[in-house]
Amino acid sequence: MSWHSFRLDRAARAEQETQLQMAFDLCFAAAAGPDDMALVAAAEADGATRYYASPTLATWGANLLEQYGAEPCDRPAPDRALRLLVGHQGCLEWLLAD
Repeated sequence: MSWHSFRLDRAARAEQETQLQMAFDLCFAAAAGPDDMALVAAAEADGATRYYASPTLATWGANLLEQYGAEPCDRPAPDRALRLLVGHQGCLEWLLAD
């Protein structure tokens, strides 16, 4: 399983991020909140936001990822300024470790 990523420009993010987070929160709850499930966000230079879904979240939220046009990608680099949107606090360190 791989990570998945999609991007929302500044206007789309302002309009959709709350709904996006609520939808992925429902997936997280339906899966009983596993430790390896996360949705993280990273700001991009042009004001857009790049979202990364962990492999487990990609399994439980496949329809949402498809809706947002997500593509398989590499795990995000741990040195990026990532913001946890869905998942357990503290899970990013080990999820992003080699």
